[in-house]
Amino acid sequence: MKGLRDLSALFVPMIGPMIFRSAVSTCLAAVVCGLLLSPGAVRAQLRMPAVFSDHAMIQADKPVEIWGWATPGKVVGVTFTPKEDKGFQMWVKAGAEGRWQAQLPKVKAGTRAELEVHTHDETPIKIADVLAGEVWLCSGQSNMSYLLTTTGRKPNESTGPEILAEAQKNATEAQGALRYFAVSAKRADVPLEDVPGRWVVAKPESCGGCFALSWNFAVALHQRLHVPVGVINTAIGGTAIEPWTPRPELEACAVGAATIARYQAKLDSVGPEVKAKYESDLAAWTQRYATPELQQRNLSSKPILADGNSNMPSRLYNGMVHGLEPYTLKGFLWFQGDGNFGNPQEYGVLVQTLIRAWRGHFKDDTLPFYYVEMQNYRKPQEAPVEPNPMSLIREAQQGALLLPHTDVAASLDQGIDKPDYEAHFPNKKVLGERMAGLALNNLYGQPGLVHSPAFKSWAVEAGG
Repeated sequence: MKGLRDLSALFVPMIGPMIFRSAVSTCLAAVVCGLLLSPGAVRAQLRMPAVFSDHAMIQADKPVEIWGWATPGKVVGVTFTPKEDKGFQMWVKAGAEGRWQAQLPKVKAGTRAELEVHTHDETPIKIADVLAGEVWLCSGQSNMSYLLTTTGRKPNESTGPEILAEAQKNATEAQGALRYFAVSAKRADVPLEDVPGRWVVAKPESCGGCFALSWNFAVALHQRLHVPVGVINTAIGGTAIEPWTPRPELEACAVGAATIARYQAKLDSVGPEVKAKYESDLAAWTQRYATPELQQRNLSSKPILADGNSNMPSRLYNGMVHGLEPYTLKGFLWFQGDGNFGNPQEYGVLVQTLIRAWRGHFKDDTLPFYYVEMQNYRKPQEAPVEPNPMSLIREAQQGALLLPHTDVAASLDQGIDKPDYEAHFPNKKVLGERMAGLALNNLYGQPGLVHSPAFKSWAVEAGG
């Protein structure tokens, strides 16, 4: 291919590209014959995770992790072809479990490219319209998952149409440089190798499907940095932090055992009808996918025992985050807290556990983690010592700030108070801009007034 740099030496040392390709063809033919002749052999299809699909946004100025699956031991070619630069080609081998992984050299923001993955005997996977920019993963509960199209649901949310109209204007002006990956809701008892979702180029007719907070964050970054911005949206309303946390890390943390025991007690108490249906569904699934290989490939459809609680530990991480790892990111945005009202004393440990775990799984311990301090939507206190779970959660959220590369945006002034003290304030523009301000100040060299006033100290004076 014209202008293509062959990087096979990085993966298969001391073999010239042409000789290597010839050897690969011979080797692959033998491997295929062996698989066909081997009793019970299962030939895996060449495939990639959903996050590598048409219109994907990849992180600029970092080496980009790329992976997929093929027949164990099979050699896979990866070709990355920018529109205005030399391309890269590399060869990797699928491991014993069929997973292969490579790393694309870093490219500058704004680079547009085509990505192709191929073997010697299968239809290539071609991914069109890949764009390099800033990629952020955005997660949490309902105020994070609040869509631009869900504004204006209540009579007092009169700004709803104006919010969507402004977003549509922003999408037109961005000319395809704003994109989002929408992860569909999925709960699982074991980590799934892929997530249900797709990349969407933000246009006037499609931008309404983006999370309102992440959209306004992306718009603010794009307008200040003049580079493409992509957000990966994975959040569900009404959720606690435990379902978003990987099970091993949750079990190992100081409050993990108590947290898991509470949820397990709820699961153990489900009625006989629920248990019977689960056992019936599981038996049917096991019969349909009778081999370990088929079961592994179809874990996403495996039934789960439900107790009516959406917060069973690790289920959302398993179904909606694990399959994104280790996609190369710039950082995380997090808006969640009131799902843990019942046990606010645990939240500081839990949020630190989640941050460390996600950084580890995404292979970068320095990834920034910016969160939203919980907004105000409770009625004013009528007694000085009246319990206030919102205040307790806000205090516990500060546990995140004990870790490096973390920061917080306040939303105390953004909640709706009278007449109904609604938790879901519709206009996320101010908060999106505050989150963008943290990133601009901390990462992109654009200092500004980004932090809200915070308590510093107190003292007792004479006569006080």
